[in-house]
Amino acid sequence: MPDTIIIPFQPPLPQVLPTIEGNVDYRDLRDQLLRIDILLLESGLETQLLEARLQRWLGQHPQASPKAQQNQQLHSRCALRCNIARILIRETPRGFAARLADSPLFQFFCGISELGRVRVPAKSTLQRYGQWWEAGEVRQLLQQLLVLGAAAPQQLHLPQAVDLETAFLDTTGLCANIHYPVDWVLLRDATRTLMKSVPLIRQQGLKHRMEEPASFISRINKLCMQMTHAWNKADGQRQRKKTLRQMDRLVGTVRNHARRYRQLLEQSWEQTQWTRPQTDQVLRPMDQVLEQLPKARPQARQRILAGQLVDNKEKILSLYEPEVNVIVRKKAGAEVEFGNTLLLVENPQGVILDWELFAESAPADSALLPRSVGRMEQA
Repeated sequence: MPDTIIIPFQPPLPQVLPTIEGNVDYRDLRDQLLRIDILLLESGLETQLLEARLQRWLGQHPQASPKAQQNQQLHSRCALRCNIARILIRETPRGFAARLADSPLFQFFCGISELGRVRVPAKSTLQRYGQWWEAGEVRQLLQQLLVLGAAAPQQLHLPQAVDLETAFLDTTGLCANIHYPVDWVLLRDATRTLMKSVPLIRQQGLKHRMEEPASFISRINKLCMQMTHAWNKADGQRQRKKTLRQMDRLVGTVRNHARRYRQLLEQSWEQTQWTRPQTDQVLRPMDQVLEQLPKARPQARQRILAGQLVDNKEKILSLYEPEVNVIVRKKAGAEVEFGNTLLLVENPQGVILDWELFAESAPADSALLPRSVGRMEQA
């Protein structure tokens, strides 16, 4: 495939960063972001990532207009910088959306600072930015950057060459942004998601007879409070079983209503004011929950009514993060964590040389060593 041609575009004229005095932490963050900005430009990494994304996008949209291509380039540049800034300060997409709207520094770094107005990406857009590039694309380009830092450090204005001869390897738990995976709380999550989607469909004029969706959320919240307080009662176990049966019946009713509305929207979406992508945006979370409810409900009954354990491999820990695992660490304050195992390899300078994130349970560190060394030698 021929090289992708980047259409030149003029970045918006940014606002001048305000002078902040008396805050060392802010100055350190500002200097770090400005340094990253220089590295992205002078190393060519930003241009290469834009080309990789654009080449894949043009393969899916061969008839795209120059204007559409330019918009894709602007989104890609914003995606790269938003991902870097959000991960740097360890924020969720929702939290970073608020920080981005309020911080001239982040607006400047992410390339959205303009005179007169600032258009900030929404939470859902920031979530999509997280999957903007494929892992293989990012790994290949970062490996090239490491080699450049070792062979020509002066090009990146590094005080010394990157050490590629010494590496320290370790695994860590990458905790997922979920609440503690209690079985009956999954039923509450399902009710909230489905009953927040139904009003959106009803607002488009598609209706079935049912109670107000908000009433189901109110009832499930009340049952959750009853379940929580049952621990302190003398007959707590009996009360918990009774409450769970009520929750299960309520969730069954919610599921039936949601399925009818989902089917109605699928069949009659052209009668609404939504486009097909907007319709899919409403259907996607509903489908995600409806597909897991037939497993989540028996799981709660098995654990609370029958008092039986559920194998970790079969357990639903989150309705929204399907690849979350139980990580047994047996450490003080973190005997068990919920998330994924991350392998990190760094050199004595603190530069990350290799990494691997495991969707499933990770093998022992001794088994990971040959794989990591092989990747580094190949790079």
